[in-house]
Amino acid sequence: MLQIDRMGKEQVYSIMLELLYSLNYMWFLMEDWIKTNCPEKMEGGDFLNLSEQLGSYEAKRLEKTIEVKREGVDRLIQFLEHSHWCAFEEIEIIKLSDTRMTMRTLNCTAQKAAKKWGKDCYECGPGALKLRSGFFGWIDPAARVIPVFTPPQRPGEGMPSNASCEWLISIE
Repeated sequence: MLQIDRMGKEQVYSIMLELLYSLNYMWFLMEDWIKTNCPEKMEGGDFLNLSEQLGSYEAKRLEKTIEVKREGVDRLIQFLEHSHWCAFEEIEIIKLSDTRMTMRTLNCTAQKAAKKWGKDCYECGPGALKLRSGFFGWIDPAARVIPVFTPPQRPGEGMPSNASCEWLISIE
């Protein structure tokens, strides 16, 4: 086990960040492998269910790290600020009201990786929706996630050109 009590905060952060990047990379590779070798598993929803379970599990684990619990959309934002998305992605969170917010990813690492591998984009929409639905749904069962746009769609007018995706999250 890591001897984190003997390490400085910066070293622990650096190790954790590298581990997150490794897990993200492996997820990307596994998803690509499944799409290529077992497309029926992707289309049948098995993989999407795993994405939703991962989102729920992450939120459940994060609850152990959050001391002060906020309410409503502020609670969703609090968990998001502690999530893997905010750990290694540039996430823009906009609170629209007490029950609505947007989550926008800028300069997405998965999109950069897809380009590096010669792909036009990483089409993550259905999996990303399930992942976010599981995450926010565990925090508040009334939470709903709606994609504003996901790759291969491009950002709409008035959005930053480096926006990779955007989601509307509401509590209904």
